[in-house]
Amino acid sequence: IKAEEFNLKKGLVLAVMCGIFSAGMSFAMNAAKPMHEAAAALGVDPLYVALPSYVIIMGGGAIINLGFCFIRLAKVKDLSLKADFSLAKPLITHNVLLSALGGLMWYLQFFFYAWGHARIPAQYDYISWMLHMSFYVLCGGIVGLVLKEWNNAGRRPVTVLSLGCVVIIVAANIVG
Repeated sequence: IKAEEFNLKKGLVLAVMCGIFSAGMSFAMNAAKPMHEAAAALGVDPLYVALPSYVIIMGGGAIINLGFCFIRLAKVKDLSLKADFSLAKPLITHNVLLSALGGLMWYLQFFFYAWGHARIPAQYDYISWMLHMSFYVLCGGIVGLVLKEWNNAGRRPVTVLSLGCVVIIVAANIVG
C-alpha cells in the first residue's frame, strides 16, 4: 500500500462491515450449541465438540463462495485453462501450495478457537469470540509491521495501525 492510496474513511467503513459480518460466525457457533451438546453426549472430548458443527457452518459459506466464484468466472470472456497451465510449473505449484497453506491456517484458527473456548467458563462465554477476533487482528497488524509491509505507507497509516493495536490490547485487558 502506498501513502497516497490510504483512505481512512474507506478503511473504517470496511472495518465496521468486516466486524459486523464476522459476528455472523460467532452467532453461528452459538446457534450450534445443541450440536456441541450432542457431540459431548456421544463422548467426544470437550476440546473437539465444536468441530462437527464447523462442517455445517463453514459448508454454508463454502457453497456461497463457490457460487460467487462460478458467477464471476462465467463473466470472464477470455478464461482459458490452457493459458493458466502454460505458466511455469514451479509458479503454479508455489501458488497451489500457498493457497493450501492459507486454507489450512484459516481452518486451524477455528480449531484452536474451539480449544480455547472449551476452557473458558460458561459465564465468560461472550469473551472468547472477542479475544479470538482481537488476537487475529492484533497479530496481523504486528506481523505486518515486523515484516516491514508498511514501510512505504507513510507515517499516518502506521500511526493509525499502531494506535489500533494499542486499543485492541487495552480493550482485551478491560474485558478479559
